[in-house]
Amino acid sequence: MTRPIEVTLPLPCPPAEAFDAYVDLGSWWDPMYTADAPTFTGVRVTPGLGGSIVEQHADGSEQEWGRITLWQPGMLLCHSFLLAHDSGVPSQVMVRFAPAEDGCTLHLEHGGWNEDNLRDRGRFQDWPVLLEGFRRRVSAG
Repeated sequence: MTRPIEVTLPLPCPPAEAFDAYVDLGSWWDPMYTADAPTFTGVRVTPGLGGSIVEQHADGSEQEWGRITLWQPGMLLCHSFLLAHDSGVPSQVMVRFAPAEDGCTLHLEHGGWNEDNLRDRGRFQDWPVLLEGFRRRVSAG
């Protein structure tokens, strides 16, 4: 099995606040990392186990990114992930929020790579770039 992509990011807020901001994906996700940046309007997250994560566009079109497989508000979010997967075989994203002395630490692990979706993995080296947008969102309050 191929190793997951991992990113750790210190944040200047408590875990619950960081979790809520992360789940508000549309407020920080860079449109360049969507199916159609010019028409991107947001991301709808249906909270809770089995909830959907859906990219939305101005023309009313939507693209499902995945389904929530673990939901522990303030601590952990795990979901399947189909964005930019030409194979049609999802990977898995797990995001943990741990208390730290001056806020919290986010640890993202993008795994679930196998022989069926491994060729999609190369598209996900920009997690640090995307998460800088998240850090700016959290820092702005």
